[in-house]
Amino acid sequence: MSERRPLVSLSVLKSAMAGEGFELAPVARRESGARRRIWEIIGASHCSIIGTCLTIAELRKIARRTGFLGDEARYGDYQVHGLFVEKMHDENTVSRAVQKHLDTKYEGAIRKAKGLDGEAEFLDYWETAVDNGFVPGAYWALIGHPRLPSGVETRTFGDIHMMSHISGAAHRGDAREVVEARREKAEIARRLANVIGERNDELARLRAEIGRLGVQLREARELTAECEGLRREIRALRAEERSDETLRELAALRHAHADLREDHARLERRLERLKAKEARSVAAEPARRIPPPPLASEIALEAEPRESETDLCGRCLLYVGGRPRTVCRLQRLVERRNGSLIHHDGGMEDNRAMLSELVRRADAVFFPVDCVSHRAVGAVKSLCESHGIPYCPLRSASASAFERAIETLGAREESA
Repeated sequence: MSERRPLVSLSVLKSAMAGEGFELAPVARRESGARRRIWEIIGASHCSIIGTCLTIAELRKIARRTGFLGDEARYGDYQVHGLFVEKMHDENTVSRAVQKHLDTKYEGAIRKAKGLDGEAEFLDYWETAVDNGFVPGAYWALIGHPRLPSGVETRTFGDIHMMSHISGAAHRGDAREVVEARREKAEIARRLANVIGERNDELARLRAEIGRLGVQLREARELTAECEGLRREIRALRAEERSDETLRELAALRHAHADLREDHARLERRLERLKAKEARSVAAEPARRIPPPPLASEIALEAEPRESETDLCGRCLLYVGGRPRTVCRLQRLVERRNGSLIHHDGGMEDNRAMLSELVRRADAVFFPVDCVSHRAVGAVKSLCESHGIPYCPLRSASASAFERAIETLGAREESA
């Protein structure tokens, strides 16, 4: 609570009010305890009551409800205030409406101030209301109180009067602040416009960048799809290559199978011939005769098999290179030892692709180093090592070198 101020002399206040054109009439007290009506309050208090306890919006609402001003919108705020003050001097529809509105609006304040009595209590109530900012309600509760001391009424009226001056001075300061605030607002708006412009430029740049990245993303997706298609084509081509290779291997196997069947048929025929020969030999045993001697050049090759000759047991031998005229003699030599001989010229006339198939069919491979190409020798060695087939290089293309190699092969197998 603020420090209590001394009461102003009534004569001093009257002199001050007279200087401003107002007149403060004596308070009409009611001994019955009933509150004074607004038209019973005489003097300059009507202006302070209307200006302090009611807002312009409330006054216009009362005017519309009572039909007091007709088209109230054509009156300014000051005119509305002045017309209502004039209507408060006597009892009429407008003054009764204002009285009812004020009693309803400040019913709580009136109820709290009802039991006040004595100048000290009235001043305590008023100063507490001023300190708490509840001036309009306290002013209306006190100004119509039936036991309000005249000194307290003078004090409250003076406080309200000074508040209006302070409010005017504050309003002038507020006006200057409003002007300054408007300038600051304009500066802030300018800066905000610049910021918004920069932001819009940045947004436009980002949108362009997003568009560019979107194009790149679409291109990347198209490239990814194209790469995936190429991968599928590569897989398909590899599958086709594997399929072609499989077909080639299958064809080679079929060819080898046909060769094996041919060898098997040939061996079967040879077996049949040997069996027939054996049967004839047994039948002609009593009348055995000495055969005529062979030619001197064929004595070594066409002599009857000796017990020391190697039995090839149906093996197939491959002879690569050599001289064509010697190959026939070598075939007879091998057949005499119960074997078969196949020949490859080393690529001079026969297809070199046939060499691989002949190597797979052979049980052993022979080649004379003096009558075969180095390229054929390298191919024979590589194929024999990959298939695990023994091979024997011969010093010369003679039949005797070949025969010694066969004997050496037979001796190794017997020792193993």
